[in-house]
Amino acid sequence: MITTIIYKSLLTFFALYGLVQLIKDIICFCADICRDKDKCTLVIKVKNGENSLEYTVRMLVWKMLGSSSLGYIPEILIVDMGSDDMTEKIAKKLCDEYSFIYYTTSELYEKAKGNKDEI
Repeated sequence: MITTIIYKSLLTFFALYGLVQLIKDIICFCADICRDKDKCTLVIKVKNGENSLEYTVRMLVWKMLGSSSLGYIPEILIVDMGSDDMTEKIAKKLCDEYSFIYYTTSELYEKAKGNKDEI
């Protein structure tokens, strides 16, 4: 009787342990696929945004770090739509601080979009 209870307990433990490990492996595998193949780029179009650009970008970074269990942050592309204030300087400062943030002008952005559509 005791042997049967111990046997069933061990069998149940190993079955549950195996199931948990399988679920964990599936989640990690899917996260790796999403992170590698489905790269995401957030495009932030801004004009004269010197008062809000830095706050907005830093808030996005911290929100994504907090909501992502794997710490994945997509690329951020800041597109300057013709600012005549300190927006460009602030955007370039953010690019220097974070390797996943990029800066471009609206002209270069539209040109790149046009070349991508032709491919």
